[in-house]
Amino acid sequence: MIDLTVYRGGNTLSIRSRFDNTRDVMMPVNLAYPPATMVGLWHAGLPQVMLVPTTATDAQVWPVVPSTIGTKIHDTSDDNCPVNTGWSYVGGNHGYSIGNRIALANHGKTTADVGSRWTDGARVYTLLAIIDGDNLLFGNPYTIIDGIAQGVMTPPSAPLTHLSGATHAAAVPIQDILIPAVQILPATHSRTVTVELDGRPVPDGTSTGQALTIEESYEISSYRGMIDTAQANIGTPISTIMPQVPSLCHVANIYRWSQGTLIVAQRVTALQKFTVNMGVTQCFPLTAPTGGTRRQFMPNVGVAGTLDWSGWADINTLPALTDITPATLKNPLMPASSMTQWAVDANGIPQWGITVGLLPIGDGHPQIRVRYTTAKGWFISSSFKKNYPQLVWGRTLEPGESAAGTAYRRYLAPPRTATEITVSDGTHDFVMIERVGAVKGARMLATELLNRKLVPAGPTNLRVPDRITADGIPYEVPTSPGYGMWRAEPDRPRMEALPGATDRVGSYFLPVAGATLSTTYTGTYQRLLLHPMYLADTTPVDRVCIEVTGAGTGVLRHGVYGHDPTTGRPLLVRPIADFGTLDVTSTGVKESVLAAPVVLPVGWHWYGHVWQAGPTTPPTLRAIATASAATLNIGTSSAAMTGDRFGYESTGVTGVLGMITIDGVHQLPPPRVAYRRA
Repeated sequence: MIDLTVYRGGNTLSIRSRFDNTRDVMMPVNLAYPPATMVGLWHAGLPQVMLVPTTATDAQVWPVVPSTIGTKIHDTSDDNCPVNTGWSYVGGNHGYSIGNRIALANHGKTTADVGSRWTDGARVYTLLAIIDGDNLLFGNPYTIIDGIAQGVMTPPSAPLTHLSGATHAAAVPIQDILIPAVQILPATHSRTVTVELDGRPVPDGTSTGQALTIEESYEISSYRGMIDTAQANIGTPISTIMPQVPSLCHVANIYRWSQGTLIVAQRVTALQKFTVNMGVTQCFPLTAPTGGTRRQFMPNVGVAGTLDWSGWADINTLPALTDITPATLKNPLMPASSMTQWAVDANGIPQWGITVGLLPIGDGHPQIRVRYTTAKGWFISSSFKKNYPQLVWGRTLEPGESAAGTAYRRYLAPPRTATEITVSDGTHDFVMIERVGAVKGARMLATELLNRKLVPAGPTNLRVPDRITADGIPYEVPTSPGYGMWRAEPDRPRMEALPGATDRVGSYFLPVAGATLSTTYTGTYQRLLLHPMYLADTTPVDRVCIEVTGAGTGVLRHGVYGHDPTTGRPLLVRPIADFGTLDVTSTGVKESVLAAPVVLPVGWHWYGHVWQAGPTTPPTLRAIATASAATLNIGTSSAAMTGDRFGYESTGVTGVLGMITIDGVHQLPPPRVAYRRA
């Protein structure tokens, strides 16, 4: 089966695959993208991703796609992803952006002066390169904070006078000729790159196959190392001795193209302690047709900046840099992980689309990302309307530690604007459905995944079956917008089920079974009691119930918090779900009916309940006599071991469940809870 045609001429490649019934999509690749000679998604013969007629011959689209044949749909010239050190982008096609170019005609400096030190009276600057007879490049100083070296962003404020190392020591003026914030290149070294189509090397010419893979690795020099090495090697251009410069980190990238899809896997391994912001991929906006615009939807995101991303926001109207923070999310445990964008014509009719995001693999899993994207998980620039997903933001890596994630992008053909795709990272197959607008009776075709089991890979608010059948994946969107991602697992022969376990939709189950007792929750008013519970599999639920055995006053609010595996405690961010309140003024089984299913994660979670809205008479509930066996940290004093201990508590919880603090351990057994599987 042929899915791709790959045209290669030296370092430039064009990748052709089917877009719709009449058109193919052409994607460019450059193995030596200037100025840093890294893998880039652009070359001169194919300056944008383009659509070409399926009937176009190879000679008509290679080495140049003429505008008379192709339609430009996407500028990808800056979409290979660098890392950010917290103060500068570097790697990819970027260098440290704190160089100062001084455009001084006949400056008189020579290679003998490279590495010399100069001052503006306040700071020391290093001459890094003689660009030509009329241009010099100086590097800023650096500082060390908490063991991390970072460049000083302040350019010279006065003429530079010589301190040491130069043969030609005449002062360097800066007025009207200083150009600050210039990228210092090269900033990388020891690069390797391989290109294979279905596991075979790709020669020049035309090749066909199913998957093109490009693997690239390189090291990023530390900024401190560049300055120190230049000063220690007077007269030697730093670009000629880059392997001698101490490295900040090692970067490994894998690019994989198949059927209009690009998968990018990136791993950054620290060689020195540093702080990293990292996104794996980034994306320029689509090219709009004449008179048209670009509209973008982001699952789980509400209003951010001036736009509502839960519908089709017109990004042409975005007036300022927009951060997608936890406060803008509808479910705070699912950081912004994807977007779908359509280019529409002057009549609002979609012409071509793209979906871009992070897969729930490695540090890209929502339970991990939620810890490292508390400042922001995504941002969109107002100038370029460019999307920047963030795998981590402000994470400090010690030497030897890594951050790794996998991103995808897929071009979409009209007329349907629902995102219904399958994506593979080579090991796992993922199914994604994202859609604006409530709908019943929708169906996604997925014949290649027949009989696979759908295992939720993150939060979802859709109703889907648990397996893929011959008619695909029927689904409903109860509340707009709808979203979900699942791993499509092989339907292996079933192991013997756990005693009492159920996997039938619509059936109730107890997460903890055993003897019960009635417990009056005296002294618990506005105290959120959190109890550890364990599930052997990811489980979507749509109803939750407890039993009141003795009437009280007020209400009982309950919900579920995630588990932080690094602390063994509940995640302190907002809950996986707030199930709402239950009336406790009468006895009987009390049930919360959820507007949309909630996915309880595999492994540990924390069921929480809090008595609110009337402290007169505490309710009595059916409780678990044995509770759940789990290790519990009881603090720095042994005093807490003198009585029963069942979990943690957070005091002063007066309304809906939100971010919490742990105020201690409590002695009250968990109510018996039953869930209904959705």
